[in-house]
Amino acid sequence: MVLRALLFVAIFSLAAVPPLDPDLWWHLANGRLMVGTLSIPHVDVYSFSAAGQPWVMHEWLADLGMFGLDRLGGLPLLVAAFALVVTVTAGCLFWLLRQSGLASTPAVLVALVGTLAGSTAWGARPQLLNALFTALLLIGLSRYRAGHLGPWMLPPFIWLWANLHSGFVAGIIIGVLFVMAEAFDAWRGSPRAMPSDRLRRLALAVAACVPLSAVNPFGVQALFFAVGTLTSPLIQSNIQEWASPDFLSIAGLMLEAIILLLIGGLLTARVKVRTAEWVLALAFLYLAFSSQRHVELFVLAAAPLYGKAASALLEVVRTLLNGDLRRRRGRAADDVADSRRRRAAVPQQQIAGLHRPRPLMGLVNLLLLIVVAAGMVAYRALPNLEPAQEAAAMANGLPVGAASALATIHRPVRIFNYYDFGGYLIWTLYPTGDRVYIDGRVEVYGPQIFSNYLRVNYLASGWETVLAQTRPDAIILPSGHPLLALLERDANWQQFSRDRVATVLTRVGFPQ
Repeated sequence: MVLRALLFVAIFSLAAVPPLDPDLWWHLANGRLMVGTLSIPHVDVYSFSAAGQPWVMHEWLADLGMFGLDRLGGLPLLVAAFALVVTVTAGCLFWLLRQSGLASTPAVLVALVGTLAGSTAWGARPQLLNALFTALLLIGLSRYRAGHLGPWMLPPFIWLWANLHSGFVAGIIIGVLFVMAEAFDAWRGSPRAMPSDRLRRLALAVAACVPLSAVNPFGVQALFFAVGTLTSPLIQSNIQEWASPDFLSIAGLMLEAIILLLIGGLLTARVKVRTAEWVLALAFLYLAFSSQRHVELFVLAAAPLYGKAASALLEVVRTLLNGDLRRRRGRAADDVADSRRRRAAVPQQQIAGLHRPRPLMGLVNLLLLIVVAAGMVAYRALPNLEPAQEAAAMANGLPVGAASALATIHRPVRIFNYYDFGGYLIWTLYPTGDRVYIDGRVEVYGPQIFSNYLRVNYLASGWETVLAQTRPDAIILPSGHPLLALLERDANWQQFSRDRVATVLTRVGFPQ
């Protein structure tokens, strides 16, 4: 119990990261926009490069919730809320591991490794809801298979997910693969197959999820959006979270550990799994290798498989240890006999006292839990939940000073900006009339605008032409960016503001 409590406290403390995610700010701006206009926009309003282009705000409900949390308790509440989402997801992972037959203590350790494997996605962002909903769906399917849930809960669950994030497509994929795998087991006469009537009802529920998921402000476009993002080579090649896992990072090493655990368990030939567990693990392993964004989904979908693999490895170790102990016991038979004779000489009252419950031990465990948990929270979580600490972290990682300088220009500004600065500029400058060139909503800008941005950012051939055609009033880049040195020698540009994070250049003669 103490170990489990420490696991969840540790995960909450680690997941309470400073609000530095570049996309956080345009999510908050989306919520502010919807509340201010009492409507959901369907075209871009934040940029000058893609103004009026179709925009599928697939996270609209999550954005509203994030803005509400920010209004209610500021950034500290928002950070704490998403740290809690990570913690609850870890609790679901622990449940899945325990259901696979893994003992409590190793399940705690494996759950920690699995949670850290998906840590690249941590932050105040709707994407974390995908992991939580995936975990809840997997638990629900397990409970349904055991006869404890009805199928009618699945369609509204997917409908809610579809209005929170386009990742609901993963839920539909899980449902379809689960039904197909169970149908395969039933077809081959497996004694562990799901009864045909329950399988038929579940199939109908999964089928109902597809049209019901289209009941959102954007209809079937929310489904097409997810497919388009998954199949875009430009996005996957140039955005870090869509790249393959970095196996030299902590998260990558944890993913390696899970894969090695899985392989090691399978080599024991003691792992017996259902077809659905195989199919889900392999399907999401492919997604995890394609993009580190999907690692956390693989960790959850494959939990029954590597949970059983861990149990098999522990059983092998236990067998080896028991064999060694039997050999030692045979050699020490005389010592055992002597021990029994000495025990017979001890008064029975003293022996009884040795077996009485020790409430002191429980108190010591409780105190240990309180001290260690308080230390974790005080060292990691609380500093990231204090407004002053958050403001300091933002000033060191976001263009806070540059945005303040741009706000002093009392006329609309067309800003060619660094990609990671776009969301914060939208949050601080919209709706004053200032417009950015790009931000994290890559799907809005399309391949042409994104490619043009990359050409300028990497000083590739034709970058001067892009700037000439774009004609921005201001350019904001990290202060160490090599483009600044070139532009500062250009007679058409002048420095407007500069700090250790960002530098703003304005066109000569602007503003007048």
